[in-house]
Amino acid sequence: MRVSVAVPVHNEEANIGILIDSLRSQKMRRAELVEIVVVASGCADRTLEVVRDRQLRKGVPVRLIEEPVRRGKVAAINTYLQHCNPRIGAICLCSGDLLVAPEAIERLVLPFIHHPDIGMCGARPMPTNGHGTFLGEATRFLWNMHHRVALEAPKLGEMVMVRAGIVNGLPPESSVDEASLEQLITTAGYRLAYVPEAIVHNHGPETLREFLRQRRRIAAGHYWLYDVSGYKVSTMNMPRLVRLTLSELFDLPPQLKAFALGAIGLEVLSRALGYFDFKTNLDQHVVWKVSHTTKSVVNDQVRALYPELLSDLEVVVENLPAARVAAT
Repeated sequence: MRVSVAVPVHNEEANIGILIDSLRSQKMRRAELVEIVVVASGCADRTLEVVRDRQLRKGVPVRLIEEPVRRGKVAAINTYLQHCNPRIGAICLCSGDLLVAPEAIERLVLPFIHHPDIGMCGARPMPTNGHGTFLGEATRFLWNMHHRVALEAPKLGEMVMVRAGIVNGLPPESSVDEASLEQLITTAGYRLAYVPEAIVHNHGPETLREFLRQRRRIAAGHYWLYDVSGYKVSTMNMPRLVRLTLSELFDLPPQLKAFALGAIGLEVLSRALGYFDFKTNLDQHVVWKVSHTTKSVVNDQVRALYPELLSDLEVVVENLPAARVAAT
């Protein structure tokens, strides 16, 4: 199956090179990665320079679409869909602040090959935050809860794959692109699939302000989506969420239970604030504030997993010319 990867980015100089390298290094048998399309919106750092450097290197072709103004991730995805390669079987949408494990693309393609009724599948995000800090443990707890929920009822995010031709555009007022895709795919009569063997690495917020802002935005988007379409993501099913949360708490070692209870409290607060935003002024979330501490995906943990892939990125970024700031 021929796959095109779309990467919407805004000021991702620290990670976009590694992301492209990890995509080019995929081990594939049934999948064929034909292009990587970076939609760079309103970038004022060295993102464009890093992408152009990767264009000059051998490997899967990299296409760069430049947008002078940042209008939000959904708008960038819609720009990609307008320029989509017509000769592909699947579209992979990948956040710009990820590192993709070597067989993730292959594993996401297999459900499409074996099950024609599956229209969208998603990878498992595994955060690289440090151990022993409240926000690090809170991030891991929340993503592990996403994993447990998704095993029962798919909740897809960070990196997803959709069959080409099903979705031609997302609602521009959406601030939750993957959830909106879930709604459109299921409305078209297709099933969702969670593929936990397809691993991507991300990094959760390292400050309380960014943590709350991120979770608040997501909650507001989910309330909006349910209001306009009737679609409820699986993490909004409260009986299931309570049951799995209690099970997770029971399985945790005593030293991590306090972190988990704090994470639950933050999530409850975030959902309450998100509901307030939904009822008052959701538009502020379409173009969200950048969480700068989520851009440090690469750390010693990741370097140990992928030493060859990460060996030269710092040299490339360090030697780039000063950023060109586009006039808007």
